[in-house]
Amino acid sequence: MSTDLLRASCHRKELYDGIQTVARAVPSRSSLPILTHIRLSAGNGRLTLTGTDLELWIEYALPAALIMNDGAATAPAKNFTDLLSAMPDADVSLSVEDERGGLQLKCNRANYKLNGLPASEYPLLPQVTDDTHFVMDRGVLRDAIKQTLFAVSTDETRVILTGVLLVYQGDILKLVATDTHRLALRECLVKEGEGSASAIVPARAMSELQRIIGNEDGEVNVTLSGNQVQFQVHDKNGVTTTLISRLIDGQFPNFERVIPKESTRTLILQRDLFSAAVRRASVVARDSSNRIVLRTSDDGERLIITAQSGSVGDAYEEVEIAHTGDEEPLQIAFNSRYLSDLLNNLDSEGLRFELTEPLRPGVIRPTGDPMYLCVLMPMQVV
Repeated sequence: MSTDLLRASCHRKELYDGIQTVARAVPSRSSLPILTHIRLSAGNGRLTLTGTDLELWIEYALPAALIMNDGAATAPAKNFTDLLSAMPDADVSLSVEDERGGLQLKCNRANYKLNGLPASEYPLLPQVTDDTHFVMDRGVLRDAIKQTLFAVSTDETRVILTGVLLVYQGDILKLVATDTHRLALRECLVKEGEGSASAIVPARAMSELQRIIGNEDGEVNVTLSGNQVQFQVHDKNGVTTTLISRLIDGQFPNFERVIPKESTRTLILQRDLFSAAVRRASVVARDSSNRIVLRTSDDGERLIITAQSGSVGDAYEEVEIAHTGDEEPLQIAFNSRYLSDLLNNLDSEGLRFELTEPLRPGVIRPTGDPMYLCVLMPMQVV
């Protein structure tokens, strides 16, 4: 038997977790059949799984229970995933029995062979040079993605807005997303780093990174170079997950010009009460372009939330507020879906709602958190 044929063994759950992770980078269909496969390689005491569509790469390296022979193979991602999901929780042995590349899987009394393609045809993981790099706390980066990703545009005719802008300089990383109707900005402290850079990361890559980060503690190593970004995450079980993505080419809009420099009044309110009221009012607002109207009461102690629809009916809510600044009542309309997207991705107890005029943008900030804001463009009050 050739010495370059893979022979390894690891527990089914560990292997299945890895396959599920990298399979998210694998296209369901491709003009290149090899891209619908997952690559496996054994060496240096680790089993490494790779998936890619040539825009996004995910590599998952786990400590294998046993490696008898270094080597590599490929297997169709869907068949591999479906098969492992149905196997019992026991050790799975992996082997390539012939030069044609078929992958043999054995688990207890189950014995399967998946027809693969030559591992040598699989695209290699890009090498991202260490021009700019920094280290982030996993939880901080996870929350930053959550608080900005919802504002990314889904309009493919404006590709530049379909990603999250990363701006790294000194000890600060900024994440910015906008679809022109709203803008979310999160600033984060960086643990350590070198260089400076600005890059637009596709929303899909940021979403997959958020999933990979999960709820564990630890660090994320970030490297930016040319037209690629690399995120590397280590977990407590010795697994290393690497995500590499192509960057979106182009000039992101000057987001700082969109942020109002001042406001004439500030409303302080409880996030959960406001969120629940907006959610209920949105049931009526759906048939009227999701428009809900916010009005401060004459005494400045309540925010009145209304929505109207000829086919559904009327909505009326009141939320207590603390009001500073201009005491004249203000009426302003917002898209209820945009409001809900923001409120659902914040964890703070209180909110600062900074307003000026009915047709000027509003700014929402979590109370006690100067490093986050969301700008919302208003709608016409009908």
